[in-house]
Amino acid sequence: MIRILHLQTELNLACGITRTVSQIIKNSASEFEHHLIALGGDGLSRFEDFNFNPKELNLDRFSVFGTLKIYFFLLNFCKKHSIQIIHSHHRSFDTIAWLLKPFLKVKTITSVQSKVYGKNIISYKADKLIACSNAIKKHLMSNFNLPENRIEVIYNSVDPAELKIKTEKDQLKSEIGINLKDFVIGFVGRINYKEKGVDVLLKTFGLLSKVNLHIHLLIVGDGPDYDEAKNFYAENKLKLTIISSQENIFDYYNLMDVVVLPSRIEPFGIVVLEAGLINKPFIGSNVDGIAELIEHEKDGLLFESGNEGDLLKQIIKIIDDKNFADLLSKNLYKKVLECFTVKRIIPQYEKLYRNILNDVN
Repeated sequence: MIRILHLQTELNLACGITRTVSQIIKNSASEFEHHLIALGGDGLSRFEDFNFNPKELNLDRFSVFGTLKIYFFLLNFCKKHSIQIIHSHHRSFDTIAWLLKPFLKVKTITSVQSKVYGKNIISYKADKLIACSNAIKKHLMSNFNLPENRIEVIYNSVDPAELKIKTEKDQLKSEIGINLKDFVIGFVGRINYKEKGVDVLLKTFGLLSKVNLHIHLLIVGDGPDYDEAKNFYAENKLKLTIISSQENIFDYYNLMDVVVLPSRIEPFGIVVLEAGLINKPFIGSNVDGIAELIEHEKDGLLFESGNEGDLLKQIIKIIDDKNFADLLSKNLYKKVLECFTVKRIIPQYEKLYRNILNDVN
């Protein structure tokens, strides 16, 4: 039995990291015994479906006293449960695991799902780092001067078993105020202008609404610019619906005629895989992980990040040519099933866990 402790700051419904951790725990072989500790969040229910109970620590990692309490709790937990691998899913836990290691017989792994900067002296000290894309691998090597042999790229995944439509399409449209005949442009994720480029999508939708009255923008998510987006809706009187993060997210993907991810920064883009899994055409900015996943005009459309005119052009392509849109979604669906399901990805984690205990590079 290989005993692994996963560490994450918050487990949230709309968090891709939470989704990845749950997939690892749920789908890995019986030779792995998983433990999970987090500091809070609204996504603990994600683990109830397979009878796994994460441990929640209500401690403040931003205070010295709170950090010390976390450290000593983890030290005792690892000893009590004979933990062999600490798998951190946040940079702060990477540092804590590094400080724990001299007192424990453990190997350490850190998953990196975002671009961060600074604190180089105390960052990414794990024996092995998992980058969610080649874009993140390059970021780690160039900004943290990490050797390539310490970094392994393991893409994120989707679980086809989670694709469940609980509410009929027309019923849900009526419930949230979308005209049944409107073409629905959708965004799922954090409502963050700086990173996710939601402002670009809003402005583009405003332009499109001047020439097409039969479109609706559906935004599903939370984030620092939630109120700003709501104000944009109020000021411009657009057909725009903004709702908070939902557990049954595929019900909302099902309403969308095209999924748009206008990010300025996007380490991977789990939304790409979810759109593909539910057979929706996808448009994304040509940055980082999105450009790594999408082949323009074959399985999706790419636009220049921040360029409202280019995004408008790509959306019009989807609206005007349903056959083309269907071809893109069909090809993306095929790519997702062939390369990005849990069946394909989780064995890569299992191999890494075995290798790190056997000191195999």
